[in-house]
Amino acid sequence: MQPGEKQLGEMQLGEMQHFNTTPLVEIQPGEMQFGEMQLSLSLLSIITEEQLASFKYGDDEFTLLVVGDTGSDYSAKEVMKLSSFDAILNLGDLDYKCSPDKYFTDVLNSKRKYQFMSVIGNHDAKSQCSDDIARKFLNNVYSEMTNKKNNDISCEFSESKFMWSCKYKNMRIIGLSAGIKGADNTKEQLRFLKKHLIEANEDWKICSWHFYDKYYHTGKYQEFGNIVSGDGNDDESFYDFCKDHGAIIFSAHDHVYARTNVMSKFKKPVIDEYDLKTGTDIVQIRDGASFNILNGVGGWEIYIEQGEQKDYSHWVKKYARGKHNENALRFGGLFCKFNYGGNNRKAYCEFKRINSSDKVFDKFYIYRNDSPEDILYSEIDDNFLQAKISAYEIKNNIKSSLNNNDNKNPNNTPILNNNFNISSKENNKNSSNIFSIKNILIFGSIMSIVIIIFGGTIIYKEIKRIQSKEKYNIEENNEEEDEEKDEKNEKINNYYF
Repeated sequence: MQPGEKQLGEMQLGEMQHFNTTPLVEIQPGEMQFGEMQLSLSLLSIITEEQLASFKYGDDEFTLLVVGDTGSDYSAKEVMKLSSFDAILNLGDLDYKCSPDKYFTDVLNSKRKYQFMSVIGNHDAKSQCSDDIARKFLNNVYSEMTNKKNNDISCEFSESKFMWSCKYKNMRIIGLSAGIKGADNTKEQLRFLKKHLIEANEDWKICSWHFYDKYYHTGKYQEFGNIVSGDGNDDESFYDFCKDHGAIIFSAHDHVYARTNVMSKFKKPVIDEYDLKTGTDIVQIRDGASFNILNGVGGWEIYIEQGEQKDYSHWVKKYARGKHNENALRFGGLFCKFNYGGNNRKAYCEFKRINSSDKVFDKFYIYRNDSPEDILYSEIDDNFLQAKISAYEIKNNIKSSLNNNDNKNPNNTPILNNNFNISSKENNKNSSNIFSIKNILIFGSIMSIVIIIFGGTIIYKEIKRIQSKEKYNIEENNEEEDEEKDEKNEKINNYYF
């Protein structure tokens, strides 16, 4: 057993563990002979949790940091130190004093290894700065997103440079500047969004912009309506188009943190029925259902919440300045691990804050579940685990009941559908969680130990029986030899005497 591997009895509920044991008697698998007895034991494959964890399977896990309204002061850089990340998405307002270079020289690491993306905010544009300064902001963002430091990301920009579509690993991120003075008009922005989102076939999709629509802020500004989508009767909701394609929506401008329920409609808010069946730490998205995170506390100022907006029923989690200004300097960012554990249909997110003893304010899992009516989110975990175990056993030439011809293609790899689901709709309805792959494997492992112990007991008793028989035979032979000696001595005595 390797150092750090769990011993028998350390199995955790909800986790799969094959037991790693060393038999007391060293035996070879298959046929064993002890005297007149023969045993044949078929043992389950033995895989430890540590071995499985170290086995690379699935898609590369990566962390995306999402921040907004950062400005370019010290706090923005401190937020970036809260946790490691592989890519950063800034939702705009890179500086509040019309200094277009400051964020890029003072906040971004000149030797950065992470990838950088940013949309333009109103403080980076003509509404707040001169035309020349606004143009410099735009060019700086474009340059930073297309230079050699961003060599792991591929981006396509509009002619104006205000809109872009980037591919990073198995994620598509679309950045727009709807409502920003000097940027493309609303119809052009929507056309760009549709083109690139329809073409996207990545596992994860993100829509991002600086402003918001009227139901998706917490009330600092009361005078604005649908800044992104427009207020006309015929104006199409940007939010709903992204939702229809299963894209996560990030926005800013309101300097708060606020997360919605999973919504089946955004233009007039409707909470998705399946979101109400899970806890707030479980987010299930699909084509036709997604959620929005308003994230504008990246380092400059944190706002109050007020009006009817702060009490909308579709808010799951909100974070603002506080009644007593207790959060005034507790800036933060959202750190999301996508392809969590290699699973390309799972992510884990934490919203973390600086200047707080309780750094994590919000945490939740995201599942891409295309059929929540048939499939529990936990089955996505179970079936991914099953696929990983099968891959491990194939790679290490371990035979298992999990590896059968019904679940393999000619290349000897597991065949899985979009949700890694192998059970049918009817089976899902009539099955209990006690028959999940985890529990079946746990039960099978326990039974294998019982078989080993039971077989060992039989072997031990058989050895004892053989040893007893041999001892009896030895004693019987000794008695016969003594009788022969006595008889011989008697003959000798009779001969001489």
